Amino acid sequence: MALSENATIAAIREELGEAGRPRIELGIGDDAALWQPSRSDRSAISTDAFVDGVHFRRGSTALDRIGARAIAASLSDLAAMGARPRLATIALGVPSDISLDEIRSLYRGIARVARELHIAVAGGDCTASPVLSLAVTVVGEVRASHVKRRDGAQIGDTIAVTGPLGASAAGLRALDDPSLLAESLRRSAIDAYELARARVPEGRWLAGSSHVRAMLDCSDGLGRDCARIAAASGVGILLEHIPIAPEIAALARATGEDAEELALAGGEDYELIVAIATPAFAHLQARFHKRFGRELIAVGRCDAQAGVRWWRSGSATPVDRYGWDHFEVGEMQ
Repeated sequence: MALSENATIAAIREELGEAGRPRIELGIGDDAALWQPSRSDRSAISTDAFVDGVHFRRGSTALDRIGARAIAASLSDLAAMGARPRLATIALGVPSDISLDEIRSLYRGIARVARELHIAVAGGDCTASPVLSLAVTVVGEVRASHVKRRDGAQIGDTIAVTGPLGASAAGLRALDDPSLLAESLRRSAIDAYELARARVPEGRWLAGSSHVRAMLDCSDGLGRDCARIAAASGVGILLEHIPIAPEIAALARATGEDAEELALAGGEDYELIVAIATPAFAHLQARFHKRFGRELIAVGRCDAQAGVRWWRSGSATPVDRYGWDHFEVGEMQ
């Protein structure tokens, strides 16, 4: 039976429920949502698009995971600003071969992440589309004194990340060739790819420190995302250590590739890249571990030489070729 817009909206509304709605005065069902923003905080707003065949694979990934991944990846941008997520709106592109049950599954995954992070999905739009697509807009709030941008890094700062890199890239490869990894690592790699996690608590905690000067989420690969911090801040970055996730290390052993290169270029890890005043780094690192039970890992430092380089085998190599570009033709990210 063909879908109708009214039935689709009703199903979406039912799956989302009422989680995270204390300050939503009017949600799904009218021409626009009504929301009461804070009078003292800044609003942080970000939009991301997700298209079947470009950002996910409907044929091989469960619909609830596609939904969860889309909203988590969008919320990662708020985490990088130090913001508390408040609400989201989603424009859904509906292909002709999708069922109402599949749409329910998609929004079940969205609702799960929304409940975990106490946000409301306050509305959106539905339209016919050649392929399944989602355009996700997220809104958060952050104290003016806690806002972290990508342009605050200074010469001498330590560059750190909130976790190892490359597991998501290993998951994408494992979907193409399941024989590359043993079962336990294959499953954790695919989970890392399909179930992105926004580091919202970590971002808000780091934003509270005046010693944190810049943040960005690692969505397009460490090399390219560090280049964004360097260009915005007017500094150079020398990468001295690439933290390798076990999944990408195992894949590199299986294929004979270089694990550090794979981790550097992989993208979609959604860890936070942080520029921290070096005298305060060790103390902040210890407090971060105590608070979150995971490492804040130093990967390099800011200097006066333009661009991003990788110190390896006694020399510094430019890293601009490592990472994901949304307009390059190539393998799906």
